[in-house]
Amino acid sequence: MIGKICCILFAILLIGCGTESSTEQVEKAPAPEETKAQPLSETTAVTTILPAPIVEEVKATTIGEIPGQAIAQATSSTMIGCGASSKEKLDEAIAETVGAVEQQLAGQKPQFAILFSTVGYNSELLVKAISARWGKECQIYGGTSCNGVLTRERLYNKPTGSMAILAIASPKIKCGVGGADMKAITARQAGQKAIEMAVANLALPKEKIKLVLITAGPGEEEEVIAGIETVIGKDIPIIGGSSADNTIEQKWRQFANDQVYQKGVAVAAIATDLNISWAYEMGYLKSEKGGKITKAEGRTIIEIDGRPAAEVYNEWMAGSLSAKLQTGGAVLSDTTLMPLAKVLHGKSGETHYLSIHPLSINLPERSLTVFANVQENDELLLLHGDPTLLFGWCKTTPSKAISQMQGKKPLFGIFVYCAGTMFALSEENRQQMPSMVAQELQNIPFIGIYSFGEQGFLPGVGNRHGNLINSTIVFSEN
Repeated sequence: MIGKICCILFAILLIGCGTESSTEQVEKAPAPEETKAQPLSETTAVTTILPAPIVEEVKATTIGEIPGQAIAQATSSTMIGCGASSKEKLDEAIAETVGAVEQQLAGQKPQFAILFSTVGYNSELLVKAISARWGKECQIYGGTSCNGVLTRERLYNKPTGSMAILAIASPKIKCGVGGADMKAITARQAGQKAIEMAVANLALPKEKIKLVLITAGPGEEEEVIAGIETVIGKDIPIIGGSSADNTIEQKWRQFANDQVYQKGVAVAAIATDLNISWAYEMGYLKSEKGGKITKAEGRTIIEIDGRPAAEVYNEWMAGSLSAKLQTGGAVLSDTTLMPLAKVLHGKSGETHYLSIHPLSINLPERSLTVFANVQENDELLLLHGDPTLLFGWCKTTPSKAISQMQGKKPLFGIFVYCAGTMFALSEENRQQMPSMVAQELQNIPFIGIYSFGEQGFLPGVGNRHGNLINSTIVFSEN
């Protein structure tokens, strides 16, 4: 089984579509005796709030003709509908999900819908049906998740397929969705094309955008982000999770309105008078082991401190990878509980730890391939954790996101949890996760996924792609 997964992973790597999850159970790596555990600094947890007062400046053809006082009175007209299903037949699953959403919207038509599903369903048929149901007036954004989708009710994770939709009808939020295929153009070009389409569908100046949601195919997320930033700049947060499948076979998909991509990107540009807060963080402890990358290429660390990277990493892990140093190959399950972090320093003295997941040891050079871009002079740190610690962040991350609202009323949320860390948890913990998130989010509607890579904004550093990370976004009213 391990050999089969290894072959699949290297096939993905060769075409530039790395992921960060394993379908096997993760084994806990032994903690090195000489490693001293230290809690991460406060800057590891990134929480930000955007007051986003844009409506008064928007032209009459959009949501902006409502004056400030009228906007406050219209707050009660913000309607959220959330539904999910694991029905075996797709048409029945769509009927159950859409029925729940429309009942909660109480007759209002959604302007924006977030759609996530697993690959058990036919993505093309699913997206086509939802798009036809709500028409072009409803912008649809989303993609596929690994082994399930989450709502405040429960985890939906049947092998035959699961889906969830969170839809919004409100005069206080406007969204434009765009997408692009990376098969004929570069990842950077696809990011640029997708956000340009999103801005056009938003029908507002790009300066009004407060947040961009992203779902990309795994492998070139940094380039996609760079392409987006050529249009909107580097100060607008880009937050999301890479699309995923259940068996690391490139069955993942990205959804943008009525389009479905296999190797593409979907983005949602959001302008709103609602407040937006978020947390983007990893659930590990830092050690005292670390070094500097002295040779790298793409997503492969060739040397650390002038020595073969895998040898150094193995020493940090007290010899846990000694056998793999002789055979080479995949080390996903060996490294989930002892990954690496890039130490990033912000413009104002901030320090952030961006976790990256080692994929494989490459022979004969004993280099180390990871699931995020690396370069020479990057500072590395060894992390460590256990399933109990990782599970606890299902509570901590939503709590930090909602704590930034400063007493405002939460309306809905988006939850992203790395599939790599999800596989380290017991099935019981996975089933408990939605209720933990819901409790911290004060039981507001939310939609959640298990992703193959996570994107977020680090203050003082900017938008970044990392691994083994969880995030929560909360929208609240003034």
